[in-house]
Amino acid sequence: MLTIYQYMPGWTVPCISPYVTKVIYYMRMADIGFEAKPQNLAELDRDTPHGKLPLIVDTDGTRVADSSKIIEYLKAKHGDSLDAGTSPTERAEMHAFSRMIDEHTYWVAVIQPRWRETANWETYLRIIAGTDDIPAPLRAFADDFRHRILTEFMQGGWGRMSGDVIYQRARADIDALSNFLGSKPFFMGEQPRSIDASVTSILRHVIDAPFVFDTKDHAKAKTNLVDYLARMKQRFAI
Repeated sequence: MLTIYQYMPGWTVPCISPYVTKVIYYMRMADIGFEAKPQNLAELDRDTPHGKLPLIVDTDGTRVADSSKIIEYLKAKHGDSLDAGTSPTERAEMHAFSRMIDEHTYWVAVIQPRWRETANWETYLRIIAGTDDIPAPLRAFADDFRHRILTEFMQGGWGRMSGDVIYQRARADIDALSNFLGSKPFFMGEQPRSIDASVTSILRHVIDAPFVFDTKDHAKAKTNLVDYLARMKQRFAI
């Protein structure tokens, strides 16, 4: 059976990473059997090409990292039943929203509150540790990983922006998701498509996350997004 390697689960999500959560949603939606295993974080840099998860190992030993590449691989191997019948315009819309979520919303609505803001970081660290009494070696490892993430954050230009500016951008992304969804049951219409894995994952890591930040309140005020999440949770039991 295909194996997905992941970080630990957290709050109500299957993994603390939105990218891992996205792939798990996709596989559940596409009815692809899998088992999830925890990654040995001490071996993360050795086991993955970019030092990040998700990573899948298929039954034949094929290893694929990066959530978008994993989904491309799964579509090529198992077919693309979720997006069958979509028009070129619809596929372009899904591509654009996927890029927005992966390369913008993730940074301004997940990394900013969770990794950059000290109070939320301390909450996050306790979730990772599973205890309020954080062992010194784990704190040292987590602080080093945090430094790595925030270095990327700075190199991407995000770290040069104030929190207010970043959250303004995050609210605009939430507005775009809410406005496009409208009153549709799923993001593209009457049936779930692959983009719903991305949208659901990022929203669960914003709305359901146990952190205090502006964008969470903004998203929770969008009743269509809250109702959409409830539908996705019920339908796919994640």
